[in-house]
Amino acid sequence: MVITSIYSILVILYKMRSFFTCNRLHCTLIIFLFSVCFSTSRCGDLEVLLKLKSSMIGPKGSGMDDWKPSLSPTAHCSFSGISCDQNSRVISLNVSHTPLFGFILPEIGLLNKLVSLTIAADNLTGMLPTEMANLTSLKVLNVSNNVFYGKFPGEITLRMTELEILDAYNNNFSGPLPTELVNLKNLKILCLGGNYFSGPIPDSYSEIQSLEFLGLGGNSLTGKIPARLGRLKNLKTLFVGYYNAFEGGIPEELGSLSSLQHLDMASCDLTGEIPKSLSFLKNLEALYLQVNQLTGNIPPQLSGLGSLTMLDISINQLTGDIPNSFSKLTNISLINLFKNKLSGGIPAFIGDLPNLKVFQVWENNFTSELPNNLGQNGKLEALDVTSNRLTGPIPRDLCKGGKLKTLILMYNLFSGPIPEELGACKSLVKVRIQKNLFNGTIPAGIFNLPLVQIIEVSNNNFSGELPSNISGHSLGILDLSNNKITGKIPPSIGNLKSLQTLFLGRNTFQGEIPSEIFDIDILSKINITSNNFSGEIPTSISSCTSLSSIDFSQNSLSGEIPEDIGSLKILSTLNLAHNRLIGHIPNEICSMTSLVILNLSYNNFVGRIPSGGQCFFFKDSSFTGNPDLCTPSIVSCPAMTDPLQDSGQTRGKFCSPVFVVAVVALATVLLLVPSRSQTCQCEGSVGIIHLEKTTLELTDVNCSLIPGSREFQEYTSKLS
Repeated sequence: MVITSIYSILVILYKMRSFFTCNRLHCTLIIFLFSVCFSTSRCGDLEVLLKLKSSMIGPKGSGMDDWKPSLSPTAHCSFSGISCDQNSRVISLNVSHTPLFGFILPEIGLLNKLVSLTIAADNLTGMLPTEMANLTSLKVLNVSNNVFYGKFPGEITLRMTELEILDAYNNNFSGPLPTELVNLKNLKILCLGGNYFSGPIPDSYSEIQSLEFLGLGGNSLTGKIPARLGRLKNLKTLFVGYYNAFEGGIPEELGSLSSLQHLDMASCDLTGEIPKSLSFLKNLEALYLQVNQLTGNIPPQLSGLGSLTMLDISINQLTGDIPNSFSKLTNISLINLFKNKLSGGIPAFIGDLPNLKVFQVWENNFTSELPNNLGQNGKLEALDVTSNRLTGPIPRDLCKGGKLKTLILMYNLFSGPIPEELGACKSLVKVRIQKNLFNGTIPAGIFNLPLVQIIEVSNNNFSGELPSNISGHSLGILDLSNNKITGKIPPSIGNLKSLQTLFLGRNTFQGEIPSEIFDIDILSKINITSNNFSGEIPTSISSCTSLSSIDFSQNSLSGEIPEDIGSLKILSTLNLAHNRLIGHIPNEICSMTSLVILNLSYNNFVGRIPSGGQCFFFKDSSFTGNPDLCTPSIVSCPAMTDPLQDSGQTRGKFCSPVFVVAVVALATVLLLVPSRSQTCQCEGSVGIIHLEKTTLELTDVNCSLIPGSREFQEYTSKLS
């Protein structure tokens, strides 16, 4: 066999490389054999695959570990991702999700029997070789999710008359969209999104009548959306949004896309009104027009979209109300209308929609109450009506089906209690109902829901006490601040092992701070300001090293600041103002380099204010209202009574002016007097004063003094 013979010769020549120098004849022979091999495709696809592998492998190898040399010309047919025909020619190559980091060699064009080529999500780079034009049998070409760049070589597709799928999504291709694709009469899927293509969408794309999927979103396209795209009668999916910046609005002609099921024109600078013609898209299941500058009312005619399941027209400038005709959208599961200028009430039929799962209308001007039957379909998963002017109670059946995950009602005028049924809603993940007029007691079950991560009920009129048992293992944020909640914090709060933020400020809590709070390893922020807490700050707070913010201000806490407070290395805020704390301010505070906000004002601290380090940046207002504190610049600090401060500062009698003067005088004398002992005859007597280990001779002090006399005693008492 010719292929085997050529391959054998190449192997022999390779093994003989150490026995001779490659002279001109040998090199010419090798080059000739390779040339014949690759130009005639008679050397087999095995060698081509091995060569491709060598150019694509990454620095740590590749996922093509079984692509190895072999003497068998059919060995490559068992390579991973490879399929062959009966002649051992490669007809399918699929290398996906492998860290290759290389590029594609021109030799890929030798695999001219390929029907399917998928090299996706491999981090390959470079430009697509023009030799791919030889892959005339291709039906599938997928090079998505790589880092290919440059102009997309549309000319390589001119002879790919059988091509049905062209997927180049998420690369770095740039320049204009390729117009050569118009000749692909069998092309069904064209995905060029997620690149840097610029310029307009070619009108000629309307000639690819076989298209079922057109994805051009996530580029830098401009100009107007071609009205002629409405001629694509087989088109089922149209993506043209995201990062594109089109002029004008949605062409009326798109209402002629009778097969269209998915229309995504989000975030691409569309203006004008939503065309009523879209109501003719009877097969449309998803309509995404969010994040544009669309104006006008929501067309009531859209109720004719009987197949519609997903409607997102949020973040526009739409006005008016929700059309009553939308009651006909019985298949709808998602309605996103948030951040517009819509008004009126939430229609009662919203609660009757049998398949509704998500209803989000936040930041509008809706008034009145939520439908009482909202959630009765048993499918509701998310409700967000934030920042409207809604009133009334929370519907009781929101979690009737046990599927409600998100309940966000904040910044409205809701009133009444939280329904007890929500305390048994085990599917809940987020409860955010702050800034309303709610009252009553928070259902105990809410604090024990297994999946709840956020409970924010601040700025309401809730009362009562916390339940004695709290065990929400997933709870990360608990905000009960600015209510009328009383009683003690139960020790079981330590069960909240996922808790990072605890806000209990501005209530009427009382009792001591349970030490169990600081057994929570990841607790970051705690705020209990403006309550009636008493007792000492638990010493366990120093072991909660994840704390970044502490606010215990405006309570009745007593005792001293825990000595090990300096172990909180990432603490940035410490507010203990307006309490009854005593003792000295730990000097360790000065070594807390992350501390930027410190407020110890209006307590009963004594001694000298620490200085140096981080303390240099704290203003006097951080310590005001502590009458017995001394600033570092004050020599006399009467309130200091201890013999020695931990910080090395002197206290009590050692701060007195008399002691300071005596020490200075004594030090001066000691420096001037010789250390050896001498005697001095002063009026017939020898006087020697012994001060510690240095003998001070009277002859060096004042020989006119007689030892034992009153003058002598007065003088020596001053020195001591």
